[in-house]
Amino acid sequence: MLKILLICLSVALAIYLLYPHPPEAREWLAKNKNPYALAGNRFSGTEDATKFVESLYALGAVKVEIPRDAIYSDKKRIEEEGGPYADALLVTLPKSQTEIDALFNVFKGEASRQGMVFNPEEDVRNNKALLWWD
Repeated sequence: MLKILLICLSVALAIYLLYPHPPEAREWLAKNKNPYALAGNRFSGTEDATKFVESLYALGAVKVEIPRDAIYSDKKRIEEEGGPYADALLVTLPKSQTEIDALFNVFKGEASRQGMVFNPEEDVRNNKALLWWD
């Protein structure tokens, strides 16, 4: 029984180490030297994007991350722009319905700016919402 437990823990640790979690958005933006690190078609610069992320936290977001598959970090981009670029955020929702409603209002506004519609039933999975800018 102990051997099985140790094997399971080893496998879980290996998976955790092999598949790193997405970076937290504030930290990623603060370290990024690209002046337009997030959704350059939406934000006037990295500072503006950071303020948006801060506003999500102020509304109750538990965590705001940059999805790994939304990060463009090819060598040419980093050389030309100073750092990687991302076009999405992954927002972990709070438990408070009031805070969720406030975040959903922001998400609806962002979707509308893109000519899209935010639908919580389709756009929220595992208590996380993806914001993406084209």
